[in-house]
Amino acid sequence: MYYDIYGLSRGRDAPTIERFLQHFCQREQLEPLINQWLQVWTPEGRFLDEVERPLTTVAEIVAYATAHLTHCFVWYQLHAVRADLHSVLLKFTTDAQLVCGLCIAAGNPGGEDTLPQAQQLEAELRQVVGAHNSYIAVEYPPADSEAEFEADRVAWQSLTA
Repeated sequence: MYYDIYGLSRGRDAPTIERFLQHFCQREQLEPLINQWLQVWTPEGRFLDEVERPLTTVAEIVAYATAHLTHCFVWYQLHAVRADLHSVLLKFTTDAQLVCGLCIAAGNPGGEDTLPQAQQLEAELRQVVGAHNSYIAVEYPPADSEAEFEADRVAWQSLTA
């Protein structure tokens, strides 16, 4: 089982993405991207087949995200992440925002709950990306918009209450 830590930022831009990657990944080891694809859908939920294409750099992701502010897509990274993380993600929302996500195991090898670590990471994430909203969930996908993000935050608030 895994905790997903999400922060919603209005920084759908290269500086925010680079701060996130520099802080939570081994940035120099991320590229070239191997076997990664961009798959995009519109605010209406329509998948754009013509956008499905291979990626080789983070700059390609940023360029598409900043040129198409209402197109929604997600980029997961399992390799070259910080040692205390399982994975990271960037979710570009239909309302021109960015969900930054961190994933950690819900328990350590000794069987202790890692929720306190997840809460520390949530605070760290908020600071690094300037998130104006955040929450912790259990194996739950990131939101497509701020309204969905807020509904998810309310639904998961009992986890950390």
